[in-house]
Amino acid sequence: MRGKRYHRIVFPRLLLIALLPALLAAKDRWIALKSGPFEVFSNVGEKPARETLMFLEQYRETLRVITGKQDMRLVWPVHVIISKDAPADPKPFALARDARMMTASESGEFSRQSLMELARILLYDNTNHLPPDIEHGVIELVSTLEVDGPRITLGTPVPEAERTRGWAMMHLLTSNPAYAGRLSVLLSNLEQSDDFDAACHNAFEKTAAQINQETDAYFKAGNFPTTMLSGRALSLTRDFKPVQLGADDERIAEADLLLAEGQTAEAAAAYKAIQGPAGLEGQALLALRDQKDDDARRELRGALDGGSQSARAWLEAGVLDSDMTELKGASNLNPRWAEPYYQMAQVDDAVDKEHLEKRAAFLKKAANLAPRNMTYWVALAKNDVAAEDFAGAQKAWAGAERAAANEKEREHIRQVRLSLNAERFDAEAAERKREADAAAADLARVKAQSEAAIHAAEETARKKLNPNGEAPPTPQAWYHAAPVSGASLQGQFVRLDCLDGQQARFVIQGADGKTVQLLVADPSAISTSGSQEALSCGPQKHPRDVLVHYNPRANAKLHTAGEVTTIEFH
Repeated sequence: MRGKRYHRIVFPRLLLIALLPALLAAKDRWIALKSGPFEVFSNVGEKPARETLMFLEQYRETLRVITGKQDMRLVWPVHVIISKDAPADPKPFALARDARMMTASESGEFSRQSLMELARILLYDNTNHLPPDIEHGVIELVSTLEVDGPRITLGTPVPEAERTRGWAMMHLLTSNPAYAGRLSVLLSNLEQSDDFDAACHNAFEKTAAQINQETDAYFKAGNFPTTMLSGRALSLTRDFKPVQLGADDERIAEADLLLAEGQTAEAAAAYKAIQGPAGLEGQALLALRDQKDDDARRELRGALDGGSQSARAWLEAGVLDSDMTELKGASNLNPRWAEPYYQMAQVDDAVDKEHLEKRAAFLKKAANLAPRNMTYWVALAKNDVAAEDFAGAQKAWAGAERAAANEKEREHIRQVRLSLNAERFDAEAAERKREADAAAADLARVKAQSEAAIHAAEETARKKLNPNGEAPPTPQAWYHAAPVSGASLQGQFVRLDCLDGQQARFVIQGADGKTVQLLVADPSAISTSGSQEALSCGPQKHPRDVLVHYNPRANAKLHTAGEVTTIEFH
């Protein structure tokens, strides 16, 4: 069994600068082994490299079991360099050109700080935001992991001064047989909601108060036993195959390590000595760090033209030139990286519906790939608001709230969501007014057309009756109040059927619920009184009380019982 992996000897920081150029000295024979997202370089033989790779894979497997994820994948691969001259206090798993870099001593062991950083990266790349005390408890729990082949020892206590309540809870839930295997259910629930009580009930059929009470008692007792887990069935010799190193691979690894450690001058010199895309990529990233965009653009163009396979190089080139093709190239090279999709959404800032829909698709992809990134969710929410997709905006704001790093950010998101409701109501009210105005305008148009048709018919009739153009006789008052004759019907005017020509069918519903259809043969000959509201074809939205006088002259073809002579609206 390999020993605990968190002991380290601390040397002065300046020693790192002095030793880094010698890490990959040409006189040593370098080998590389790869498994999943991990690649280990070694100049101290295969055994430390294989044991380190075994530890990394079992570490990843432990977090997979704890979280219940199908696989714990990484956005960026991890490169570990084992060297006889490795610095004692390296920067843990810092992102360099296209991988996270880490150095390890000849023993291949990692400090607790390094393991905690690796756990943070694995959780960030594979889970939604978790309550801080829970997440930190998981990170602390796995920081003392011990591996012996497929056998994993979990729960070795951290130093007493560093024990937190979150660590004690995670220790309890992984070591107590009553809860074994159910922690993943708790974490899965907490990824979706901060409701700790519901999460405890779903995972353990206990209340949050009960779990908290047990945790306090467990923490106070101070008895923290270890537990054994079955890791992956991996063989040191069978499952880790050597990687064929190219002529420049050692020099590239050295330059990438210098870049990750922030040794700008040394990294620049190392990249300049490398021929091909990798050297140009490194120089471009350093130029961008110094805000020398023109230099970076030149180096990136050379790297891309030379066949670069670095997603970061394609992304930075796309951002500098607002080039969609280059940004898509970055997403193809690293499909799990969210940033290319976010940058694609920024290329076109048009606000028409088609562009808003395209941007929403890019932003949704980015937010789903990196659900802990609040910036992506906020951008998606604002885009949905602009597109008047208020249901989508609410979901995006909820995602932003879950991704918030602290309560201050979370409260800011809540306030923005509340203001969104007011904006939505205003938009909906404006839309209702627009629809009402459009309906009124359409009704006015129909009325104007009807009146024009009536006037045209009157003019035609006048010309026929008075071809010489003599002035027509003055209408008498009885024209305005036509004599009432025939039958009459009282009820509600429920529908007006507009027929061919000027004819219409007046539908009245009586007190008994039955309807009677009457013919309006010539609207100009009908006398009306009462309400002056315009009549519209079709069912009436607001039926009005009416008294209709008509001649009982049935029309079988039109299904009418008579012809209207007078209409009185009440």
